Parts: sequence; C-alpha cells; structure tokens
Amino acid sequence: MAHELNRREFLRRVGGGTAVMGLATALPSAASAANTATRPGGSAALEGLTVRDLPHRKLGRTGFEVAPLSIGLAPMGHAFFTPEEYEPVVNAAIDAGITYLDIAPNYDVSEERLGPIMARRRKEVFLVSKSHELGRDGTLRSIEGSLKRLKTDYLDLCHIHNAGEFTTEQVIGKGGMLEGIRVAKERGLVRFIGASGHLHVPRFIPVLETGQIDVLMVAMNFVDRHIYNFEDRVLPTARKHKTAIVCMKVLGGADGGWGGYGKRRPGRLVGRFYEYAFRYALGIPDVCTLVVGIKSLDELKRAIRAVRAYKPLTDEEKAMLDREGKALAAAWGEHFGAAT
Repeated sequence: MAHELNRREFLRRVGGGTAVMGLATALPSAASAANTATRPGGSAALEGLTVRDLPHRKLGRTGFEVAPLSIGLAPMGHAFFTPEEYEPVVNAAIDAGITYLDIAPNYDVSEERLGPIMARRRKEVFLVSKSHELGRDGTLRSIEGSLKRLKTDYLDLCHIHNAGEFTTEQVIGKGGMLEGIRVAKERGLVRFIGASGHLHVPRFIPVLETGQIDVLMVAMNFVDRHIYNFEDRVLPTARKHKTAIVCMKVLGGADGGWGGYGKRRPGRLVGRFYEYAFRYALGIPDVCTLVVGIKSLDELKRAIRAVRAYKPLTDEEKAMLDREGKALAAAWGEHFGAAT
C-alpha cells in the first residue's frame, strides 16, 4: 500500500529523534534488575531478547513513549492458566522493555493475576485497563474495581471497552461512559482516556470527534482491512485530533473465533503469514504500538523477534497480501461482529 513508510521514514517518525523513554521509570531500577534472576521469568528466560534498544514511539498527545511491541493479557487471563504460567511471561515482558500492559476486568481472572506483579512493579509500566459498564456510575464502579484487583491507585489509561458495541448516546451522551472516565480522571484514578473496539466502525467517529480520546485501539491486520477497514474509515479522524493509534488483533484474533480464546488457540495468522502480519501492522502510519496477546514465553520471544526484524513491505509483498487478504476476508466474514 502506498501509504506505508520506508525504513528511514519509519525510524524518523517512531524514534522522534531520541531514545529517551517518555515513561521515566520504564527501565527497571538497579535493585529491580538485580532481582531479575530471582523472579519467575525474567530476561534470562528470553535469551537476551529485548525491545529496549528499538526506536520508541510517541503515544499521541500523552507525552509517553512506548516500544513498538506491547502485551495483551486477555489470552492468559483465563483461569485455566495458572499463576505459575502467567507470572513468568509478564515478568519477562517487563524485563525485556515492554512497558504497555493491556488488560480488562472481563478478561476472567487476569486483573487478579496481574495485581501481585503490579504491587512490586507498578512504576515500571504504562498500565491500561478498560470499562465495559454502562453509564457514568457504572463506569466509575468498574474502574474502582480494577484498581482494587490490580493493587494500584491509578490507571495510566482507561478505554471505553469495545466502544462500537454501544450507541453514541450511551458512550458520549450526558451521564454516559465517557463522562464516567472523565470523572475518574478528575479524581486522579485515570491519567488518559481511550476507546477500543473491532466492530460497528462508523460509531467511532463521533466518539473521536469529542476531542477527548487520547488513545484509540482498534483491530487492524491485512485481512480485516477488507472487512472492517479502520485504516481508511477511522484513522484519519484519529490523526486529526492527534489521538494515539494502537493496533490490536495483529494476528487476526483467536483461531475459531471468540470461542478460541477459551481454548488456548493460536491467532489466525500464526502460520506462514506471521511475520507479514507484523510488518503490515508496523507499516500503518502513526501506529504507536502493537498490542499482541501472548500465552507463553515462546510466543513472547517470537513476537519480539518479529518487531526486531521489521522492514517495510515491498510492492510485490503488498500486492500479495492484498490478494491473500481479500481471499481470507471472504472466508472469515464479519468474525468480530458487524462492520457497519
């Protein structure tokens, strides 16, 4: 696609000319680094793989900078993952320089599992959760519950979870969800406001047009470009408001649809298109980071290798992905829900 960046432009735009992290405490303290070997997981588990030396991207108008890879904790949020499985992956991700952690209260037990880690490592991360509750008061209760489970007194970012699922009035109307997060921000419980989602694409426009959304996280990959197409339908509005753009569903979501998340299923694009999926997503202009659901140390290592190996798609590769994407889109259909 003609709008993708060449490598020099990519590095210029995502690096911002500096290697300084916007998150002052993103790098572990000396004491934290010294304790790496005694934590479950840790950098040794990743065989030295890191994202710390990659160009960091400005997270819109928040003032923070993040690595091109972030971790989504929905897949490991299910109770059938034990704490002994969960903790090494999260600790290793943080040790590798992944500071943006994405979670939500309805990811089964994920917030409860993350809480003990945040009790020790909260200052090292940009912590993101969501609210899926209707109304101002329901949203506030949801945020307060997340804070309790996560053992912290604030979220760096709270998304309106799956904003396209709700009517415009429910989201931005008087007494609505956005008002609830705004009140939480005024009370110091939330630093920034976001909207996430993967369906009913046109509904995101009026939400962004409020000018109050700091971060937008939506589903984008070279297949869903032909089904939902947030890239052309919504991202221009986000850019107009200097809203940070975060990409999720890089690998197309769990194989088998929503039911696949409860069965340890891999992403739909984990096979021969894995590296292409990362390269497509990293080539979308102004994308700040990719939130990738991780279920094991091996998956974490593979994702780090993929972002480290990034290079822009060639014209031939773009044409190939366009053909393959259209064919797969016809087979997948509206697998996240209605597009319009």
